[in-house]
Amino acid sequence: MSLAGDRVIKLKVILMSSCRRSLINKLLFPLAFFLTATILLYTLVSVSALEQYKFVEKWGSFGTGNGQFERPHDVAFDSKGNVYVTGRDNNNIQKFTHNGTFILKWGTKGSGDGQFNIPYSIGIDPQDHLFVADRENSRIQEFDTNGTFINKWYGVSATDKFKRPEDITFSPFGIFITDTGNDRVLKVDNKLNLIKQWGTKGTGNGQFIHPHAIDVDSKGNVYVGVLNQPGVQVFDSNGTFLTRWGSAGTGPGQFSVPQEHIAIDKNDYIYIVDGASNPRVQKFFTNGTLVAIIGTKGSGDGQLLKPEHVSIDDMGNLYVVDRGNARIQVFAPVK
Repeated sequence: MSLAGDRVIKLKVILMSSCRRSLINKLLFPLAFFLTATILLYTLVSVSALEQYKFVEKWGSFGTGNGQFERPHDVAFDSKGNVYVTGRDNNNIQKFTHNGTFILKWGTKGSGDGQFNIPYSIGIDPQDHLFVADRENSRIQEFDTNGTFINKWYGVSATDKFKRPEDITFSPFGIFITDTGNDRVLKVDNKLNLIKQWGTKGTGNGQFIHPHAIDVDSKGNVYVGVLNQPGVQVFDSNGTFLTRWGSAGTGPGQFSVPQEHIAIDKNDYIYIVDGASNPRVQKFFTNGTLVAIIGTKGSGDGQLLKPEHVSIDDMGNLYVVDRGNARIQVFAPVK
């Protein structure tokens, strides 16, 4: 074959390949567009199908006076519906009616009985005694609903001490504490005697680096959140690892760090505060399926800045500690 003939054949091959690529691109582009549109539509439909919540009320402002906050952290209810809020920077506990009317407050900075050095989280027992994780004093303090000091613990024994505990929760299955500085979870009795402990430092199943959040469902399953690790680990009430769920991201059902606290309502819905980077509260089934997203970033009604804790009352209303706006916000499910 001549050189000219060989070039003609190669040119035909090139042209045919180019035509094929052009035809394939023409076919693939609509397909890719269709798939992308389908995924976006599915996401939008999925999000719109979530349960909806509405803003109800708010209270609080920046300051040190009654009903004011400097970095509020936790919110909890007693059996009468009164609301208790910890103030990290004011080193106090404030008590309100269920709709936010100020009742009383107690606490100053220090290490004496009834004093605090970053009162972090509150657990309330069936007798309406308040147990406060006094983080930088590495202890738990107990009070009645008027703020009268009752007792204190620096650990589960004379030699086994707390180190910067950050959360405490009460359940029929025991009292559970995130002993944060020791990277472990403690299960204790009503005298804070040790029943069980679990956790070592690490990122594997059953391991923690800064365990930060804890709550218990009606079956005794314990949900533990780590400050800088998206998602939750789930254990039985004796510390046997069961599962974990959650991934990093800002999409629906994902988590950004720092990830804040966990609350579980009477129907076993799991609420997780998505923290400063992506301020919102997300509601899940126990298997990690997303149910609702509450809040967006901002300072308007229903918006959040650096949220910390959430608690749910018997009517299903969410009380959210909106730390960056120095207030408590209440959200109600849309019926």
